[in-house]
Amino acid sequence: MALNSTIVSLLSNTTLMDRTDLPGLSTCTYPTSFAEVDYISTYIYLLAIPFICVLGACAAVMCIVVFTRKQMRSSLNVYLAGLSVFDLILLFFSALTFSPLQGCVLQGHGDTAVCHFFWRTTPWTLPISNIAQCGSVWTCVAVTVDRFLAVNYPLHSKIWCTPRRAASILLAITVFSVSFKAPMFFELTNDECGRLRTSSLRDNKYYKEYYVTFGYLIALLLIPWAVMIVLNVFVVKAVHKAYKIRRSMQGGKNNQEEKDRRCTLMAIAMVLTFLVFNVVAAVNNLAETVFNVSLGFWSPIGNLLICLNSASNIVIYSLFGARFRQMCVLMLCGRNSRWMEWLKVGRYPPQSIVSDWDGRDGTTRKTSLDASTALLSARRMTISNFITYPMSSRRWSKRSQSGAPHQAAAARKDTVIYTSAQNRLSLQSTPS
Repeated sequence: MALNSTIVSLLSNTTLMDRTDLPGLSTCTYPTSFAEVDYISTYIYLLAIPFICVLGACAAVMCIVVFTRKQMRSSLNVYLAGLSVFDLILLFFSALTFSPLQGCVLQGHGDTAVCHFFWRTTPWTLPISNIAQCGSVWTCVAVTVDRFLAVNYPLHSKIWCTPRRAASILLAITVFSVSFKAPMFFELTNDECGRLRTSSLRDNKYYKEYYVTFGYLIALLLIPWAVMIVLNVFVVKAVHKAYKIRRSMQGGKNNQEEKDRRCTLMAIAMVLTFLVFNVVAAVNNLAETVFNVSLGFWSPIGNLLICLNSASNIVIYSLFGARFRQMCVLMLCGRNSRWMEWLKVGRYPPQSIVSDWDGRDGTTRKTSLDASTALLSARRMTISNFITYPMSSRRWSKRSQSGAPHQAAAARKDTVIYTSAQNRLSLQSTPS
């Protein structure tokens, strides 16, 4: 994250640790001169980022709830749930770091409550946010590999890409991220007056050269970005080729194939968005760690784009995931909302659910069908059963009209057709 270099450069360029040591007495003095206000950093850190972090945190919570439901169990959704957890942590701790940072800068690093809060919390909030960023990077790599296997090896992917295995990979990514970023907990410390300063570990030449520079280049930039770019090129080509072949041979779309294609497109869009939004922060880190050059206002812009990327994933999920949209509307508005009718009827052909309820064993079986297929299936079932049992069907219909006892329900089988179109509910009763 670019914030790490921002804080370190801030500590090296400002006099935060002016201290007068007298015999037997130690007093703390604070700067009295205020630096020139950077309006770009002020607007970004005090207005834009808190607003984005609040909205993004709410969206991340919604994504976690949706992707962890039983109806959404798949390897891809497990990865997306883990990515939402990392996004939530990143947004929360970034808001706790960015805003106090700029507030302390505006107050001249003086003896104020905002500065003391920033000095005390940053040694913990900064490493945790970097751990979340590392986890999100490698989770995007896992999503790319999952879609690569699903597109190029569709039969084997059913065995390889399981929800249980995806959860194990997420756990491994978490352990790696914590282990890799653990030294950051010892980079910043507080002096006797409570002010923030870099530790001896951070000032070590070999630590900065090998861990900060090459560790970031290899573990967070070169390897994950190369894997994501190369595999996404193969995935895009495979999806485009398969789509052209299916259109030329069938002239239509298979529901399962269309669902897999939309999931793949969603993953591609998510990874490409990640690469675009993180390129500015990557350039800032390279310039400051490798070439010791500060890019000025590009540093807060890079931090803003990182937060915006974590907060905007829900938009991609909503655009490409029909089931995700339905689950969100169902949780927010309820099952009888007009939005549910719009999602089912307005954008897609009317879908029906054939429910066969058997009064003898009390079981219910539901199958999703097109409206025309469901009606035709029910009509054929009614005609065949009426030909087989004509008298019992007439006898049951007379009993039902005259208010016969409920024992008749144990000897019949009801086929109920529910359709998403309005005013289309058909109840056809046939003897078993």
